[in-house]
Amino acid sequence: MAYLYILLSALSSVLIAHLLKVTEVKKLRTLPTLTINYLFAGVFAFIIEIKSGSGFSFLHNPSILFFCFIVGAFFIGNFLMYSKSVHANGVGVTISAMRVSLLVPVLVSLFLYDESLTLTGTVGVILVIGALILLLPKKKSIKIGRMDAGWLLFFIFLVAGFADASLKIYEEEFSLQFNELAFMTLVFGSAFSIGAIAMLIRRESFFTAKEASIGCLIGIPNLYSSIFLIYALKDIDGAIAYPMVNVLSVVAGSALGFWFWNDEVTEWQWLGIGIAVIAIILLL
Repeated sequence: MAYLYILLSALSSVLIAHLLKVTEVKKLRTLPTLTINYLFAGVFAFIIEIKSGSGFSFLHNPSILFFCFIVGAFFIGNFLMYSKSVHANGVGVTISAMRVSLLVPVLVSLFLYDESLTLTGTVGVILVIGALILLLPKKKSIKIGRMDAGWLLFFIFLVAGFADASLKIYEEEFSLQFNELAFMTLVFGSAFSIGAIAMLIRRESFFTAKEASIGCLIGIPNLYSSIFLIYALKDIDGAIAYPMVNVLSVVAGSALGFWFWNDEVTEWQWLGIGIAVIAIILLL
């Protein structure tokens, strides 16, 4: 059953990428769409948590609230860059760049929590760096504002990596104080608050009906990609679950981008995607 949850988690991640691509193609505003996504996902997680009867008795702890706020900032920041990149760089390449960010939580585990890395794992870390370089598009004409779109892949690698690493920190430092659903509620709530504040600063108008509907649709796989992974982690070790989700997401995302969205992928980028898959397998 755990492997079914892993498959569902990976498919949820690919569906997120597909819906973000739809957001860009339909020229919907990214920030309002993602903000409503976190509102919907946060409220939904809150309802599930309240029904479970666990409660939020830990809210008096300022360190927990600060940690969740920082994680929420990583989440919405990653999604904003992710949304732009799936349009400029393609679905498969963007998912691959995000998934090889597994390197960051691996390094956090090594240096902060004294975990060990095998010889094959070390080779995997080296291949991750090589894959990221190969994934960077060579088209200098692709721009996001004044920045080459290729830089988005690098920033996604870093921010997604820190977001994943924060989950490791939660498991090590806070999991005994509150459960995963409560954690997700606070993280999604923080991401929504940051998005709403950013909208006020930028004087964005209120959500349109299309932005709200797409945002809610993104919120569903956004929440369940984590929930399915949590279910899987109850039966198998995280060192197996996380890389398997990443491999499946890379393969499925590449297929979606190539066959559905007609993404242009160079031979070097195909090589980078292949190396990314090999690297993640070696990090098992």
